Amino acid sequence: MPFDSEGVFARIHNWEDDRINDIDIASDRHDEEDDNFASGLSQCLLKNGLVPMSGNLNMGGFQIKNIGNGQNNTDVINRGQLNSAQSTLQTAIDNVANAASVFVGDIKASVQTANHGNWLLCDGSAVSRTTYADLYALIGENFGAGDGSTTFNLPDYRGKFLRGLGGDSAANMYTTQAEGLPNITGTFFGEHQGETYEYTGAFYKTDIGPKRGAGDSDNDNVQSGFDASRSNSIYGASSHVTPINQAVNYFIRAKV
Repeated sequence: MPFDSEGVFARIHNWEDDRINDIDIASDRHDEEDDNFASGLSQCLLKNGLVPMSGNLNMGGFQIKNIGNGQNNTDVINRGQLNSAQSTLQTAIDNVANAASVFVGDIKASVQTANHGNWLLCDGSAVSRTTYADLYALIGENFGAGDGSTTFNLPDYRGKFLRGLGGDSAANMYTTQAEGLPNITGTFFGEHQGETYEYTGAFYKTDIGPKRGAGDSDNDNVQSGFDASRSNSIYGASSHVTPINQAVNYFIRAKV
């Protein structure tokens, strides 16, 4: 009694055919019992797989439950395995995307406050030459030799602005360029006896009064002042060079 293409267990032996073919029947006919037996086996799967399916299995809207983990390529997998496979695939996709978009030595600005992933805070810390071998190969000891044998220093960008290399910036990426401002210049010229006094730049006239000391009282004394803010109001607004800014943390990619 094999399964047909729809998973129905069909009876091959037929008592009526035996009678027509003059085949001796050793007992009473069991057509009805055989039909019931075949019907009961319909849509069943044999555990040992000796009788393979020859068509689709109609579940009638019901679920197959409690399936174990598939082991072979042709095994059915359960939902847990599927979810795990999806997670693994997404991780692989993310890793490929991350590897394609960042490289060792890349710098980023972030509001993160601590090391995360393979990004290390640019605070001058000493890190392992072995753990971060690719970064060490790139920057070496240019930001500091660490302990001289097993560690090296990360760049320290705290309190600094990063600037494009070239032009009038520092000669290389490993040198900190000191603060500086252009010189402030100006001139003043004055004559006695009521002549006009001329001022340029940051110099200006504050007062004209009698000449100090002995001599001709007609010779006036000129008092001059110097105030860089007269040239530009930015002067005096800070005790050091301070462009308008907002603080962030800089991180360096230490590993892919």
